[in-house]
Amino acid sequence: MNINDIIPVEEVRSTCETLGLRDWTKLEEPLVLPEEAAIIRNEVGAEALMVSEDSFRRGLEIELEHGVQFSDTNVTNNHPILTGMIVTAHLKESLDYYQRLEIAELEGDIFNAVRKNDGKKASSKYKQLVQARLDLAQEESRNIELA
Repeated sequence: MNINDIIPVEEVRSTCETLGLRDWTKLEEPLVLPEEAAIIRNEVGAEALMVSEDSFRRGLEIELEHGVQFSDTNVTNNHPILTGMIVTAHLKESLDYYQRLEIAELEGDIFNAVRKNDGKKASSKYKQLVQARLDLAQEESRNIELA
């Protein structure tokens, strides 16, 4: 079944226009403007409001990869509200879901770089991994203080 049969392009365009967003049917890269993320975050509500706008924006960008980069796994046709709801569903699992996902992806990148004997890439990804783990630890610390 074609995703356009389920979520028509016209519906995505109409929603973008109603919300005051760019036309997400024309996205070529999974890049979300901060002001777009803020609008969608407020519209979706719930757990989306429990993370920073920047964290929510990064979640939108990760989920948009399904339609922009991997068309065979496109589940929202870049519909901003549906994409925001998927982000929120993941945040219900864990408010630091996307930080943990970033760590897992970096670990995979390091594994693949080492397997290909690409020491330069492995080193670069390892530095990113150290920073991502530090960011997660700081987020966990803040969450403990709020509890």
